[in-house]
Amino acid sequence: MFFFAFSLIAQKKSLKIADFAGWNRIENRLISPNGKFVAFEINKQKGDGMLIIYNVEQQKSETVKYGYNASFSPNSDYIAFSLKTPEDTLRKLKLAKTKKELMPKDGLGVFNLLNRKLTQFESVNKFQIPEEQSNWLTFLKRVPDAIKDSSTSEINDKTNKKQPNTAKSTRKNEKYQLIVWEPVKDIRYTFNSVDTFTIAKKGTEIAYIARENDSTRLKSLILFHPLKHLSDTVLKDSLTFKRLTFDEPGKQVAYLASADTASAKNYALYYYNITKRQLLKVADTLTNALPASWAPSENGEVVFSKDGSKLFFCTAPKVKPELNDSLLAEEMPKLDLWSHTDEIIQPQQLKQLNQKKKQTFLAVYRINEKKCVQLADTAIESVRLYNYKNAEIALGVDNRAYLKSSVWSSRSLNDYYLVDLKTGHRSPLITAKNNLDISPTGKYAFYFDYKDNNYYSIELKNNKLTQLTAGVSVRFYDENHDTPNDPAPYGIAGWTENDKYILIYDRFDIWKFDPTGKEMELNLTNGRAKRTRYRYESLDKDINHIPISKEILLSAFNEKTNAEGYYSMQILKPDNKQMLVEGDFMLAQVQKAKYADLLIWSTQTVTEFPDVKLSDVKFSTTTTISKANPQQQQYIWPTVEMVYWNSFAGDSLRGLLYKPDNFDPKRKYPMVVYFYEKSSETANRYNYPQPSRSIISIPFYVSNEYLVFVPDIAYSTGFPGQNAYDAIVSGVRKLTDNLSFIDEKHIGLQGQSWGGYQIAYLVTRTNMFAAAMAGAPVSNMTSAYGGIRWGTGMSRMFQYEETQSRIGGTLWDKPLHYIENSPLFMAPNVKTPLLIMSNDNDGAVPWYQGIEFFMALYRLQKPVWLINYNGMDHNIENKYWANRVDLSTRMFGFFNHYLKGTPAPEWMIKGIPAIEKGKTLGY
Repeated sequence: MFFFAFSLIAQKKSLKIADFAGWNRIENRLISPNGKFVAFEINKQKGDGMLIIYNVEQQKSETVKYGYNASFSPNSDYIAFSLKTPEDTLRKLKLAKTKKELMPKDGLGVFNLLNRKLTQFESVNKFQIPEEQSNWLTFLKRVPDAIKDSSTSEINDKTNKKQPNTAKSTRKNEKYQLIVWEPVKDIRYTFNSVDTFTIAKKGTEIAYIARENDSTRLKSLILFHPLKHLSDTVLKDSLTFKRLTFDEPGKQVAYLASADTASAKNYALYYYNITKRQLLKVADTLTNALPASWAPSENGEVVFSKDGSKLFFCTAPKVKPELNDSLLAEEMPKLDLWSHTDEIIQPQQLKQLNQKKKQTFLAVYRINEKKCVQLADTAIESVRLYNYKNAEIALGVDNRAYLKSSVWSSRSLNDYYLVDLKTGHRSPLITAKNNLDISPTGKYAFYFDYKDNNYYSIELKNNKLTQLTAGVSVRFYDENHDTPNDPAPYGIAGWTENDKYILIYDRFDIWKFDPTGKEMELNLTNGRAKRTRYRYESLDKDINHIPISKEILLSAFNEKTNAEGYYSMQILKPDNKQMLVEGDFMLAQVQKAKYADLLIWSTQTVTEFPDVKLSDVKFSTTTTISKANPQQQQYIWPTVEMVYWNSFAGDSLRGLLYKPDNFDPKRKYPMVVYFYEKSSETANRYNYPQPSRSIISIPFYVSNEYLVFVPDIAYSTGFPGQNAYDAIVSGVRKLTDNLSFIDEKHIGLQGQSWGGYQIAYLVTRTNMFAAAMAGAPVSNMTSAYGGIRWGTGMSRMFQYEETQSRIGGTLWDKPLHYIENSPLFMAPNVKTPLLIMSNDNDGAVPWYQGIEFFMALYRLQKPVWLINYNGMDHNIENKYWANRVDLSTRMFGFFNHYLKGTPAPEWMIKGIPAIEKGKTLGY
């Protein structure tokens, strides 16, 4: 038996880059309201996916190829989902240079859970299912199209096989049918020439906009009541409609409409009471309650409060048609003017330009009073609503006084106001804070004050201020904080019913506080002694509070062992906290059935993929209902162990050492050291084998006979480079001094962004590494300090002064710190072959940082290469598969050459001349 097990391990194969495409992910997990069905997608990293529908009682699964974006019906008797066009079909159409407007649309699938019948519709624009009280499925379908049925247990080859219509047309001329269908009873209604629709969240009501005919702009707003088999035409007019919406039960409708024929349209807000059959225009450019020359805006939401008493909408300055310019384009200068008077620097303004053009300001129509109130404006741009939008107060947020300082400060400050939803009146609440919020029912404001690191509550009815945490012996802010700014709080779990208590996190525990300060605080979880961190897990998305008398679910994480688990507890009886499940794994994605005591969740370890598990709420029985990657057992796979050591600076550190499951301690293994800041808490994380966006794939390298070491790093202000050296080099020496199976002459470094910077620094300080790959490294802090993060348009100053770069002062206050921490100034010391990735559309680290270091090493005739993936960002986006495979291939060839002695790829010897770009890859 022992020999047989050994033989199985010996027969395992190494992962290849080609294996990445077929490695599956499980996405979009959901459980039906009655808990009898579970659905999830199994999607390949490259290729077509499928929808799995699992029957809990029968313990059987149905498979729907190309299915995604599923929703269960409220009665749990059918499931609807989108159907993707197969990738090979799309590829052929792209090769044929098919126009975008002629590419096929996704379809719709509906699977009857009672009789296992599948119905498919092609070319469906969108579909909706009510959340409660109705089983009607409503969707828009492009016409003409056919309906296909199937009732097989596994639905495979019939999906989306019809070739798309290649007639010369455009999306603007497409016609759609609205189909309202009860799939279980098979009652179906079809309405032609429909532009858009909406449904009530809790009810059977459907509203849609229909075109009269193609030769006129005449449109109708129609309400359809499927249970009554009745349609009600609210109005018929030559209008453009936007933002059609119901209240939750479907008794009120609102929408925006414009009679303008110009491309720049101004809208009015309309309200319709279905019971009274009363249609009102409630806001337009002439409404006195709105600022002069303002109008309801199509760019903002139109939404009812949960209780239906208020209709919220957004306004903006009246849209003006653009003037016809009498000048040619070449007769007008094109420039950006940067000025010291700018509250926001120009690059940030340009990044926010489209958002600014579409900026809107919240207003409310009070339905019973028939009154509009403007809530936000250019003085207070942001207004937050509470208690499901039912509350009569809101929170106004104004950051104008702090915009300039946000250029160099990591802390974003605001002034806060209470806004009366009856009058729009604003009362100053507090100034210069950055995290104030209001309790769910609006009784209290609360915030964490960075000046004294305490939480405060404000009783809004009398403005009474209460300091909540000052007398408690523990800290409610980050105990491991290591950047030169204020430590952040751990946050709150939430509020109990009627805002009676606020539950606040410290590092380990959940504390109950009375916001009035009358009751003594109480530690509910007592995890500190065992170094166990407890956090609240919400299982009901429809409530905005934490139940006080019912059992709640807590997740637990032990900082010493990395073990995780779930516990149950009642807030009023915290001593009865009960462990439900616990182990050496990582937990994720717990969801409860709406009407049943069943839930889905997952565990993962280095060797265990996070498959879908089904349990009762007590976790007394558990079934694993997916097996997404059975092929894993064919491959050499990583194991992991924790490593402990003291750094050169005296810090007690941890790191992760990954070894192959066929590890032979008598062999010598090359090793790649990967790091960022701290990663030891991820010891139980499952690492997907995938092509690189910027970093190594740990299972891929380990499967190919590498060891991988991931050390933690401890930081102090002003010396990030030295901190990295002290932690990483000491950790590697700890391993090489004690473990004979590590080939100390063949150790490499790899990291991205902050990790890339630390690698660039390390190779100027030590020659112990045989090769290094640095992605998006900062090499010159003096030039990077004054640069721009082009992805956001923000200045980079705050990063160096207060956050990750940890210098702790300005360039002119601490010039030597900037120079001493910049690898560029120590480039002559480099002897380690270095591969750099710096992409020309990097929005986080300007790519000239990689260029500066490359050019220095190039002039010094050091072995250095720089890869620039044209148009790519900081990390290569997932969808750019070819670039990711290319980076994986080059990085692997680079390390194999220097760490295993394989022949150097052609690109390392000859480069790729520009004249050969696109003709050869040089592998």
